[in-house]
Amino acid sequence: MHATLNQLHSLADVAKLKPTEDDSYTFEGIGLILCVPPRIGQYESTPKNSLSFARTGGDGVHFSFVLQGTEYTEDSPIVMTVPMAFGGPCNAIVGENLRDFLALGCVAGYFALEQLLYNDRHEFIRELEAGRADRDHGAKQRQLLLSIKRAFGLSPWKSVASRLAELEQRYASQLIVVEEG
Repeated sequence: MHATLNQLHSLADVAKLKPTEDDSYTFEGIGLILCVPPRIGQYESTPKNSLSFARTGGDGVHFSFVLQGTEYTEDSPIVMTVPMAFGGPCNAIVGENLRDFLALGCVAGYFALEQLLYNDRHEFIRELEAGRADRDHGAKQRQLLLSIKRAFGLSPWKSVASRLAELEQRYASQLIVVEEG
């Protein structure tokens, strides 16, 4: 059982707009469509030793647990896969665990995180660190992000660039990816 994932699903159930709405889509506006249950990624670039727990809804971007043996645990690192990141890496470690990942996206949302694998990465990181990366969000998106932040007691990452570098150094070698070519 994964307590943090279960808590996220419970929050989605509480925060949904209509009682009949599928709670997998509650956080769609902030780029966190939940996969029930977590599943094997459908893209060649998805690490083979991962299970996707959410997707953004755009360009195949998804978030996965890096498996510990054959299972995901509270301590499983989180990898973001951006299948359309042509010419660069398609995967980035974006959390030491699910709670850490949720903290990374609690300001800008999760859809925007794909910018970490594109050319404007450094500008996006500066905006994240300055707390300005959410300027396009409306009231509903801000409320959803605030609900996640409060439910998990999250604080945004202070030094995004150094934290990402630390995570890559610690966990990237665990990813099993298909080499192109």
